[in-house]
Amino acid sequence: MKKANPTLITLILGILVLLGIWAYREFAPVQLQGTPVQAMPVIPEIELTDTNGQPRKIQDSEGIKLVFFGFTRCPDVCPATMSILKRAYEGAGKPQNVKVFLVSVDPDTDTPEVLKAYVDKFQSDFVGLTGDADNIAKLANAFYVGFNENPDGIVTHTDTVAVLDEQNRMRLIYNQEKLGKGLLDQDLPALVRGSL
Repeated sequence: MKKANPTLITLILGILVLLGIWAYREFAPVQLQGTPVQAMPVIPEIELTDTNGQPRKIQDSEGIKLVFFGFTRCPDVCPATMSILKRAYEGAGKPQNVKVFLVSVDPDTDTPEVLKAYVDKFQSDFVGLTGDADNIAKLANAFYVGFNENPDGIVTHTDTVAVLDEQNRMRLIYNQEKLGKGLLDQDLPALVRGSL
């Protein structure tokens, strides 16, 4: 009887171990860092105006959607959040199945042209939405976002980023603490692979 080659056995065992590690990393459940939205509400189809002046609903885009409500005159939170969204999106390789939206809470100032110039400073793939104040308020309410214009013209608003799945259900929310810690950056590759 021919003896087994120990080098061949070691090589086969090594390949099996590497395949096991790869399979675990690829298929193991991922613990996402965003706050789960237990009710998973389906976001209503509300038509706004995009940065090209065209009517658009968030649902017009397929795949995962990252949605942030802000405004172009915002001095601090909005540009910081947009920078985080840019970093996460580009860090994940500008995935085709992810669309990032900035919905303006200051539609009197944020015309499509103003919003386009602002959004393009961060990432030209991002979509800005503006339009009728009542429609923006309805959409914000669906996202549990509140906003109010102060006497100085600055708009106070909820500053979270919401994640919608492919069925337009709100699944996760990232607050500023989680965004600041880079947790969306960590989660986005898993979201791209369909870990919701």
